Amino acid sequence: MIGIEGLWPHNISPNQLAVLERKLVLWLRSQNFNSELTSNSLQRKSSEELQSLMLSATTAGCDFSEFRIISKNVVEANTEDLLDLANIAGLNPAQDFAGAKLLGVSLCGFDLSGINLYAAYLRGADLSDADLSEANLSKVNLGGADLSGALLSNANLIDANLHRVSLALANLSGANLSNANLSNANLSNANLSNANLSNANLSNADLTQAGLALTNLKGANFENTKVEKARLWHDAGLSEEMKQNLISRGVVFENG
Repeated sequence: MIGIEGLWPHNISPNQLAVLERKLVLWLRSQNFNSELTSNSLQRKSSEELQSLMLSATTAGCDFSEFRIISKNVVEANTEDLLDLANIAGLNPAQDFAGAKLLGVSLCGFDLSGINLYAAYLRGADLSDADLSEANLSKVNLGGADLSGALLSNANLIDANLHRVSLALANLSGANLSNANLSNANLSNANLSNANLSNANLSNADLTQAGLALTNLKGANFENTKVEKARLWHDAGLSEEMKQNLISRGVVFENG
């Protein structure tokens, strides 16, 4: 036992911390200790608050002997690979990280196709070159995250917070980004063909040289968006007035 009543040290990696916090949350639920255990409240809790919650559960008679062994194994593991750490903790990464707090985790280049990260908190995460095709990222918070070069084809990003995210060179073909917040996002050279950007907030985003063929742009906010050499073809939802406005700002509407 180390630290505040000491479930784990304070100097562990973001990947270790994310796995331990998620395991603790699920463990508390498995012990039928339900005080304050809503997804939103748990995401906002610090490690110290989660540990205090565990102490309350222990006082209430919950048995954490097995959890302590799991915690020790994760802390002492000779890896920082998040998926390996999840396996050590007995978590199923495909499902158990929905709604999880994954602040600043590193998943660069990982195969996460089909993963369920609904409403997860991934601010500042490194997901560059990761495969997130078919993933459920609805309501996810990826503010400031790096998804440059990531594969997000057919991903569900409805209502996602992508403020200041880097999606440069990312493949978002067929992705559903309706109502997503992409303000100040870097989408330069991204592939958005067949994507749904209806009512998406693209204000101050960078769409330089992005491809938007057959994209649904109904109600999208292009205020102060950089669109130079962005390529549009047969896109839905654009008024003639908006089309002319985008042309004047450097958009290329391809014929055919």
